[in-house]
Amino acid sequence: MWIISRPLVNKVFAHAQRMLPKECVGVLSGQGREATAWHPLTNIAGDDRSFLANPEEQIRLFRSLREQGREVVAIYHSHPRGPAQPSSLDRELATYPDALLLIVGMQTDGRLEINGFLAHDGRMEQQELTIRD
Repeated sequence: MWIISRPLVNKVFAHAQRMLPKECVGVLSGQGREATAWHPLTNIAGDDRSFLANPEEQIRLFRSLREQGREVVAIYHSHPRGPAQPSSLDRELATYPDALLLIVGMQTDGRLEINGFLAHDGRMEQQELTIRD
């Protein structure tokens, strides 16, 4: 089970909404399977159907987290025109096997949808998320 506080989830949703029609991208940090901090990153992808975190920002963030003794708990992004399920590109680019791949689906009839997955042996395994108040 992965634990994310409601305020962090709200920040991720707000980031996804602000970035429309593009995908958002960012990191949740903390310890183990509990996310305690939100780190939005700049999506430098040249289209609306993918994401690519600014590599300089990502390197600075990962270095800072390492120096603080914190971990990357989740890497999140949004699907502005689709559900919160991994695309074939998501499956191909999942390169952090210990970090949750968190996906926000924006085309859900007014409901915000969020799901988490781990890449394991070429498969994406959906994980249980607990949203805490």
